[in-house]
Amino acid sequence: MSSLLPRLQADCWMCQGIYQPKNLVFYQSKVSVAKLNPDQAFEGYTFLTLKWHEEELYNLADKDRKQFLEDMSLVANALSRAFKPDKMNYELLGNSMPHLHWHLVPRYTSDPMWGRPIWAGNRRRRRLNEEGYELLKRKIETAISTLKRGTTKRRQVE
Repeated sequence: MSSLLPRLQADCWMCQGIYQPKNLVFYQSKVSVAKLNPDQAFEGYTFLTLKWHEEELYNLADKDRKQFLEDMSLVANALSRAFKPDKMNYELLGNSMPHLHWHLVPRYTSDPMWGRPIWAGNRRRRRLNEEGYELLKRKIETAISTLKRGTTKRRQVE
């Protein structure tokens, strides 16, 4: 096991599939991996997953928790810039999959489930072809790059 993946669990499918499917991964840091949800019923729907197995946010070391939250904020900001949603939903649940991971869901007033949780009722699934996923990833990666340049410039000024 690498030092970046210190505590994986063999019986956790999220631990085993952190980088899967590879074609949907668009960002990673020391603590997390971001990838598109294969179901793009909500354009830009993304998972941000902790790189090792932990079930509670408060159990993370301070520096890891801060980095995980900063990663979540960076990716959410990038999604907002890339797709211009009317609202961003943030969900960190864990009762059905006890491995820390965020659901970052751009929401649009035009979406048929506007005003309701994405889990309420039936919704139509939306799979994309390879080019569709690549287009979404490029938009997000461009936004992340722009945001990181802005952060670097601010730090240099401070």
